[in-house]
Amino acid sequence: MIAPLLVMIGAAVVLALLLAPVEALRWWATQGVNEAQATAAALRDLRRRVELSRGAAPATDPSCRSYLVYLSGVGAVTEQASPVGEQPLLDDLEQALPDVRLISDVYPYSPANRTLLSGRWSSWWWRIVERLGRLPFTQVLQLLVYGRNVLQFAVSADDRYGPMYALGVARVIWDRLLAAGYRPSSGTPVVLLGWSGGAQIALAATSYLAGAGMPVYLISLGGVLTSDPGLDRVHHLWHLKGSRDWIQAIGNLFPGRWPGRTSSFWARGVADGRMTVRTIGPVRHLGRRSYLSRSRLADGRTCRQTVSEEIQALLREAGLSAPR
Repeated sequence: MIAPLLVMIGAAVVLALLLAPVEALRWWATQGVNEAQATAAALRDLRRRVELSRGAAPATDPSCRSYLVYLSGVGAVTEQASPVGEQPLLDDLEQALPDVRLISDVYPYSPANRTLLSGRWSSWWWRIVERLGRLPFTQVLQLLVYGRNVLQFAVSADDRYGPMYALGVARVIWDRLLAAGYRPSSGTPVVLLGWSGGAQIALAATSYLAGAGMPVYLISLGGVLTSDPGLDRVHHLWHLKGSRDWIQAIGNLFPGRWPGRTSSFWARGVADGRMTVRTIGPVRHLGRRSYLSRSRLADGRTCRQTVSEEIQALLREAGLSAPR
C-alpha cells in the first residue's frame, strides 16, 4: 500500500510542477500583450506630459512622503492581509507613519491578481481548504495553499517565465498606486514590502516599476531572494532576517548568489552598497517566535513589534518618512 501511495504523491508533485507556469502563460496569451502595449503607451504619454510641464510643481499630496505596497507571504489565499499576523503589523505601520500611504490589496501569487477564493474554476476547492485550514484537526490542509503558492514563487524566480509573471504583478501594483492617488511625474518614492515569497515577487516587479520612472525601494521580510535583474533597478534593498530563520537562507542556494559570482545582479548590488542585510534577533520564519507572532523576545518586545519598529527606523533613516 505504501509504494502505490508514494507513486501517486510523486505523480501529483510532478504534475503540479508542470502546471505551475500555466497561469502566467495563459495570462500572457490572453491579456499580457495588450496590457503591456497599453502600459507602454501610457508611459510615453506620461513622459511627454512631464517634459511639457517641466519646472511646474508636481501634482501630489504634500502630506504623503512615500507609498508602501505590501505583498503577502505564501500562505495568502486572497488579496487581504491575514488578520492574525499581517494586518496587525500593517496597522502598526500605518499608525506610526502617517506620511506613508499604505497599499495592501495586491495578491502576488497570480499575475492577474486573481485570488484563490474567486475568479477561477478551482475556487470552490480552495474555499473548502481555507475553511478547513482554520480548524484544529484539519490545519494540515493549509499546506496545500503553501505548496501551490511556493510553485508560483518558483515561476516568478524562473528566468523563462519570471519576466511575464513580473509584468503582470507590476501592472497590478501600478494600477493600485494610481488608484491611491500616486502621480508618477511627482517622483514620490515607492517602497515594496514583501514578506517571505512576496519579497522575491516584489523584487522581480521592480524592473518594470522602476522603468516607469518611479524610485523603488524594497524591504524583504524573511524573503527568499534570487539574483534578480530587479537588483539593478532598485534604489535600495533591505533584507531583514531572523537568526533562526533557515527558510530565508534557501536564497543562498541560487547560483547568482554564490560567493564566486562577482558579476551577478546580487554581487553588483552588494558592491554598489544598495543592499543592506540586518539580523533582527532570534526570530523564526513560521510558528512561535516568528516575524509576525506575539511571542516575546529577551528585550520584552514581541516579534511583531520588533519587526514594525525596524521597518519604521529604516524608512525614517532613508528619508522615506519624516523623523520623529
